[in-house]
Amino acid sequence: MKQDSVTLPWKPLHVWFIGDLQWHGDPDSVAVDHLKRTIAHALEDEARGHTVRFIGMGDYIDFASPSNRSRLKSADLYDTAMSVIDQKALALTREVYGFLKPTKGKWLGMVEGHHFHELKDGTTTDMRLCEMLDAEFFGTTGLLKVQFQRTTATPRISVVIWFAHGTGNGQTGYYPLGRLEKKSAEWEQVDVFAMGHTTKMAHEFQNKVYPRWAPTMDQAHRKVILIGTGGYSKTYVLGATQGRVPRGGYAEQRMLNAAIIGSPVLHVRPMTHRYGPRKENKTTLSLEITAEA
Repeated sequence: MKQDSVTLPWKPLHVWFIGDLQWHGDPDSVAVDHLKRTIAHALEDEARGHTVRFIGMGDYIDFASPSNRSRLKSADLYDTAMSVIDQKALALTREVYGFLKPTKGKWLGMVEGHHFHELKDGTTTDMRLCEMLDAEFFGTTGLLKVQFQRTTATPRISVVIWFAHGTGNGQTGYYPLGRLEKKSAEWEQVDVFAMGHTTKMAHEFQNKVYPRWAPTMDQAHRKVILIGTGGYSKTYVLGATQGRVPRGGYAEQRMLNAAIIGSPVLHVRPMTHRYGPRKENKTTLSLEITAEA
């Protein structure tokens, strides 16, 4: 896990979660056009004076799974053979960068997925993609505090986001949210939990209640948002073949549910509230946090 913080301007923020492209060079099995439209739509808010940022959820290329990487390490291949594999993996990564190029410099961070390649120099294709996009690499799990400050004389207010590629293969639409609900019980000061991997796009708002004992006995309420981040890898492709055989890919062969294509977006709006007599000019600061999936 990597933990970080960033301070952004005092204006509406839109955070788009992008992952599970699983790009392997076949445009028929990945919704590239949908991805490009999502990015173009996201950047429209920037033209309106809002802040737009992205979070990467892993599985950017469909290359080596954890078991594949283990076999490659134990195969003791010649350096020339490993170089060919490295170049193929990097070529796919550069193609993904081409799809995501308009987002360069606009990433809050990226996590790794299950499908990536470990290069000879010790880096991975996920790390290389982060370098291309000027994005912070969080490794397995990211914990990010996004702060807003109206003026240097006012305190900062923040939203905390926990994000990971995720694991498991539950087939119900609620599966990623159920995993995140359990995770939310462990992290009391996190506002948003996001998970990829299942290619299920969904969100849920939950109300956490905490007792307070001072200065008076009452209860504090805090909203928590759980987000399954969807993806762009098509599950069932008409006319799919393997070699000369009409055969679908991994998901179709295992009768997995169809993926939900697209990306959810988190909206965060910093607000100033004035109260009391005008001459006192008292203010409070707050964040309005919503999500769409």
